[in-house]
Amino acid sequence: MINKLGRYEILGVLGKGSMGVVYKGVDPQIGKLVAIKTMNPKIVRQEEMQERFYREGSLLGQLQHKNLITVYNVGTDGDICFIAMEYLDGKSLEQLLERKVPLDLVRILRILRQACEGVQAAHKMSVTHRDLKPANIFLMADDLVKILDFGVARLKDSSLTNSGMLLGTINYIAPEQITGLKVDHRADIFSIGVILYEMLTGKNPFLSRNISKTMVKIVNETPIMPKDIPDDLGKILMRTLEKDRQQRYSDLGLMVRDLDLVLRGLGRSAPATQTASPKKEDDSKGILNKMVFERIDSIKLHFRRNELEDVERLIGQLERLQKDHPSLDDLRLKLIRARRQGVEKKLFTEKFKTETLKKASQHALERHYVMGIETCDKVLAIDPDDKDAKVIRANCLRKMERFLEQVKKG
Repeated sequence: MINKLGRYEILGVLGKGSMGVVYKGVDPQIGKLVAIKTMNPKIVRQEEMQERFYREGSLLGQLQHKNLITVYNVGTDGDICFIAMEYLDGKSLEQLLERKVPLDLVRILRILRQACEGVQAAHKMSVTHRDLKPANIFLMADDLVKILDFGVARLKDSSLTNSGMLLGTINYIAPEQITGLKVDHRADIFSIGVILYEMLTGKNPFLSRNISKTMVKIVNETPIMPKDIPDDLGKILMRTLEKDRQQRYSDLGLMVRDLDLVLRGLGRSAPATQTASPKKEDDSKGILNKMVFERIDSIKLHFRRNELEDVERLIGQLERLQKDHPSLDDLRLKLIRARRQGVEKKLFTEKFKTETLKKASQHALERHYVMGIETCDKVLAIDPDDKDAKVIRANCLRKMERFLEQVKKG
């Protein structure tokens, strides 16, 4: 074992993997413990992997949030590349789940809420993690969450990773990471949904006997709703696991807001032990008014984004909070008009898909396989579940692979 990396003295090994070794060390200048992540020398010779490793350190150095691990330094010592970061004392969520002990629902929601806030902080910096899983969610004392390992993260507008490349741990990745669509922050939201499902049930919803079957389940199958959970939590879970990313949360801040509502509901379910004082009644009215204003602001935001399913859901919440609110009639009317416009847009979209898939089929017949794949991708960009586009794309890929094999054989 090495004794020193840069200015850091090595105290022991924290873990090993195919990418490299993570050491426990100390900065002798200030006496602070650090975790030092190194890259396997064989891998570091690959220019792209080396750049990805340094990018992870650079990204984490920019991301400052209580729920993200803190990076102190990125450097080299001889032929060893390393990232020195905050030393964490605790366990990963993966280790917690491996105990197979059911978790308290409030604890699950508090852990998940922190994970959402940490990842949301990264998203605000235009960084998508792309490999969220229980092993990358670390729990410190009092369940303080730290998000780890941005090794396959994608910085917006970066050309380092191919948008169609399959990166991330297969059991937790989003459908678009499999079908080859351009990945954005909503892939992380899907992964968080998978993690929530596993925390609630103790089982991964898509894990199958092999990678191929797992991928098929991720793309095509909707998990069975866990039993004995609040309806509102079930809606949150199913929304994060939508195959169509347009139907997921548009950002994790909205998911956190809904998780808070579930947590408040769990708190209200406890029996009252004493009569509320006038002060508490005033506080309740203040909280109610705040929740009403938050819903109205969110409805306006989703109208601007044309996210009509979110609008309808929030109007329902507003109605439950204050059924005689003066804005309800106007909001419902606006929703009806927006949906009517949406029907007209849908007709235009269907015409576009039909014409585009006809071109893709023609490309396939003419053995222009790359053009056929690119044409199918145009359809999948607006409808990730289009089966015809998937079939034609897969057929083009298969024939292109056969053609390349024949070329190799001479």
